Amino acid sequence: MNKLIIISSLLVLIQSGEYNSHGNDERGNEIEKVVTTLFDMMRDSDGERIRELITEGATLHTVIQENGNTSLRETRFDDFIRSVSATEPGTLDEQLTSFISHEDENLATAWMEYQFFVSGEFSHCGVNTMNLVKKPDGWKIFSIVDTRRTEGC
Repeated sequence: MNKLIIISSLLVLIQSGEYNSHGNDERGNEIEKVVTTLFDMMRDSDGERIRELITEGATLHTVIQENGNTSLRETRFDDFIRSVSATEPGTLDEQLTSFISHEDENLATAWMEYQFFVSGEFSHCGVNTMNLVKKPDGWKIFSIVDTRRTEGC
């Protein structure tokens, strides 16, 4: 529940303009590079290299809408990495349709719309939010939350 409150608070702050947007400057480009590298590694089925992009204890959640109820489903990052590694290269293809990031010193939040394809076939679309922290060796993802839908893409 605390994670949901933190994410909700960050989104409210972003929408209210409390964060500085650096969508096209060097830091914004660094954030986007981490995100696109994650999707490149998924496309290449290189799950083990994904570990280079995340912090210890990183979280991965999906917002689920069922029967009028909203819930969060957590996926362990180790399970996600095993799943990516088990696919043939080129099977998983997450394509961004928009991207924006906001940074404040060593904290960044990225919001992106996407379309997801499996073996070239459309699977779903939605939004990802990623929270990143600046470490000595670069920006690292510590949280990913996504939505998924098949209509209204």
